[in-house]
Amino acid sequence: MAADRLLGDLAHLNNPWQPAVLKMIKLTVEGAQRASAAAGKKKYVSVCGEAAADPALAVVLVGLGVDTLSMNAGAMAAVSAVLKSVTPEKAQQIANLALSEISSAEAKAAARAELPILDELGL
Repeated sequence: MAADRLLGDLAHLNNPWQPAVLKMIKLTVEGAQRASAAAGKKKYVSVCGEAAADPALAVVLVGLGVDTLSMNAGAMAAVSAVLKSVTPEKAQQIANLALSEISSAEAKAAARAELPILDELGL
């Protein structure tokens, strides 16, 4: 992405909701699945940091097939509550909606529209 969250002029470009980033994550998961099948041993895909700590994005990441999410302790309760509110199939459906959008704002809005629990929890 040629963006760095610590470099002021480019920080605004660093957005994990960008459909291209979501597609890259999906391709990474698919590659890990193929490698797992070839090696006979599970290859895990993990996401950490602010992306994993966003409850709506966590649903999308799980829907894309990400195996583990790592985040600061303060985000765990909200992420857990939102993840518990969806089935794996619903998470996959929400991920596909986000992938189909053109912009990061549209991807985020599409996912959030499918997660009424976010409003219920004040997220």
